[in-house]
Amino acid sequence: MVAGTSLSCLIIDEHPVVRQGIRALLEREIGGVAVSDAATPDAAVTGHQGGSPDVVIVDPRSAGAQVGALVTRLSDEFSSPIVVFTSNGGARLLAEALKAGVKGYVRKDSPPEDLVRAIRAAQSGDFYVDPALSSTIVLEEGDRTLTARQREILQMLADGMQTDAVAKRLGLSTETVRTHTKRILAKLHADTRTQAVAIAIRNGLIE
Repeated sequence: MVAGTSLSCLIIDEHPVVRQGIRALLEREIGGVAVSDAATPDAAVTGHQGGSPDVVIVDPRSAGAQVGALVTRLSDEFSSPIVVFTSNGGARLLAEALKAGVKGYVRKDSPPEDLVRAIRAAQSGDFYVDPALSSTIVLEEGDRTLTARQREILQMLADGMQTDAVAKRLGLSTETVRTHTKRILAKLHADTRTQAVAIAIRNGLIE
């Protein structure tokens, strides 16, 4: 974060009007925000100065890159949470973005507040998907069915309980709960608990 700012963002989009629009939105909605921008990932990497931004906002379609490779590259370069902001992505791009580990996904035709919410969520380590797309996440083929015990554990994690508390509530060892959690992440193709909870809620696996 840049000294004296509450939030620093890097915008990557080939369209100047999009970059200017996001900048204006953030400067209006977030006090003390510092915004930098670039037309391409290459320009972002070579032109960014100072520490890593708190959040990177990028359109994979605009950048002409596969979302998985793009997220990996930007994560390696900046170690920053990534929010996808795109106009052309459907369920497939959303699923790819989630699997790649992005922290937010918002369409360009959504209300401006959704992008602000996604950025704020990413800044705090949370996860945000555009409400208009939350019902489009389709589970991939294969064994993605959670057992009753796994759903129970994931629901408790979604409710904010820690591993030790879950183990105590269910009368299990903490190692058993960790094993269940690893299997849940594998079945949902999720990298983190937060991501697993988001995928499960949006697919009706838990409440």
